[in-house]
Amino acid sequence: MAVREEFKNELIHIHEQIIRMGKMTLDAITDAVDALVEMDAEKAKTVMNNDDVIDDMERQIDRACVEMIIRQQPVAADLRDAISTLKLIMDLERIADHASDICEKVEILASLQTDIVIPADVIRMSDYSKMMIKSALEAYVSKNEEIASAVVHMDDKVDALYVKIKEYLIRRMRQDPDSIEILTELLLICKYFERISDHAQNVAEWVIFFIKGRRPEET
Repeated sequence: MAVREEFKNELIHIHEQIIRMGKMTLDAITDAVDALVEMDAEKAKTVMNNDDVIDDMERQIDRACVEMIIRQQPVAADLRDAISTLKLIMDLERIADHASDICEKVEILASLQTDIVIPADVIRMSDYSKMMIKSALEAYVSKNEEIASAVVHMDDKVDALYVKIKEYLIRRMRQDPDSIEILTELLLICKYFERISDHAQNVAEWVIFFIKGRRPEET
């Protein structure tokens, strides 16, 4: 088998692993949001336990990719594909970590044993985050620059929404000091959603890097 053909076959196998990792990551975020809305500590614990599986997948893909680069010594577009893959899986792993972080906060909120109303904008923010991850993965599978670019621009909406929620929660803290603990946990959860969106943006930018040979800010 020719070296280039062998490299392509190994890369296809790695891409298949990344798609599985991406699905698990999206499922983790979806379940974390459900745990938050339902204030379900058991569901939150399941997400946290599954984080180790995603961590292991990231390490396995990383190892396979590095070994492939060393063994095959790819050039030009092939090397760009391998590099974007290495960067992309780091962002997926961080998204899964933040899903676990959100679930830690859900456990804390559930333990307070009091009625907690999740602001509508927090749910909107979580919906944007899920949409960005799903679209970024779609862009990766289809190598679609248009979808990837849309994800990059969507991050501005999440950032603006985070500022709005932050101002609202801080105002509530001043008005109701007895609720500071709950509101602080909600603020941290919002920050995790904002970081998740940043990593989804990164995934989309690495897709663009693979297609065009440069990240959007370098154009």
